[in-house]
Amino acid sequence: MTQSDPFFTGRFFEAFLDESARRSIEVVEIVLLRNFNESTPALATRLWKLYGTPDMIRLLGRYARARIGEWWGHPRRVEAIAAAHGVPTRRLATINDPTYLRTLGLRGIDVLLSVAAPEIFRADALAAAPHVLNVHCGKLPEYRGMMPTFWALHHGEREITITVHQMAEQLDAGYILAEYPLPVAPDDSAFDLAVRAKLVAGREVAQLLARLPTATAPTPRAMDPARQRYFRFPTRRHALELRAAGRRML
Repeated sequence: MTQSDPFFTGRFFEAFLDESARRSIEVVEIVLLRNFNESTPALATRLWKLYGTPDMIRLLGRYARARIGEWWGHPRRVEAIAAAHGVPTRRLATINDPTYLRTLGLRGIDVLLSVAAPEIFRADALAAAPHVLNVHCGKLPEYRGMMPTFWALHHGEREITITVHQMAEQLDAGYILAEYPLPVAPDDSAFDLAVRAKLVAGREVAQLLARLPTATAPTPRAMDPARQRYFRFPTRRHALELRAAGRRML
């Protein structure tokens, strides 16, 4: 369960599907939800408020180059990458669609995996498969919430931690299955770090899924509620603070 873009989730599935093929993991389908669960104009306004006009123009340029690249046979969006691997995609208005959830048991789905899914999974979704997991590109519970790689960079962290955890009705809660540290490079921009995190996450998560039915499956452990913090989507002020600290957005 994910949302499609040519920069971040596309990079996750690029690595994930390559590694899944090597590990004999069957990816039944990829479900695409609406980006940030909002309209395209609202999403564009949200990004413009964050990046500002100069960087927003650069971001649109990167998007245009990615789409042109797809015309030349270089898939960048999730649906294009899935098609290149022969994996079907499905668009849903909500992951909590009861009709869709009933099909998972009928098809014998073992794992329901959330990758930047833009909504909370309710009780029926959490019970729809034996394993319902989330991939969060931040250390938990210290970096719950949105854009954890941005907030880690904003706070001057020397590394980020990609966390795979069992899902619960509370956002970014549930038992932790695995953590993967990733060093922050001196010249990393917020964009670069998010891309690199998704690539590493894609590879590592496929390897983790291959271990779930074996004796090497990790033992889940609880998060420490005393350490939890929650971060919302950053604002223009936060982006300016990041730049003032010598980091770039793009």
